[in-house]
Amino acid sequence: MPIKPLIPNILLASALSLSLSIAQAANLNDGYKAAIKGDYDEAFTIIRSKAIDGDANAQFTMAMMYHSGLGVKMDEQEAVKWYLTAAENGSVKAMEFISAGYENGWFGLPRDAERARYWYDRMEEAVSNTTP
Repeated sequence: MPIKPLIPNILLASALSLSLSIAQAANLNDGYKAAIKGDYDEAFTIIRSKAIDGDANAQFTMAMMYHSGLGVKMDEQEAVKWYLTAAENGSVKAMEFISAGYENGWFGLPRDAERARYWYDRMEEAVSNTTP
């Protein structure tokens, strides 16, 4: 059998195999394990991938990494961007951080009681929706 007709199938199998490998490598817990081991480059790669995919926990973790300079250059603006993204995607912890940030003028955010109240109310609503 000539190889040419098999090339699309080989490419598809390779792509599926690569996708499976990437999905397995991009487990958020693997990112946390890498960070615990001190491999912050690997942790950042995995956690960032999950964050970009919309995982609110990974987005909150990205915010914490930028906020503390853990494995990345400390960057408060980038941290706030990730806190807001995580909060918008349902992270109660991020909502709490953003609410406190607006209330106290932390993280380079202006003091803004209205925005602080907005995020506090969203946090309370999220908590009440998850409590049996």
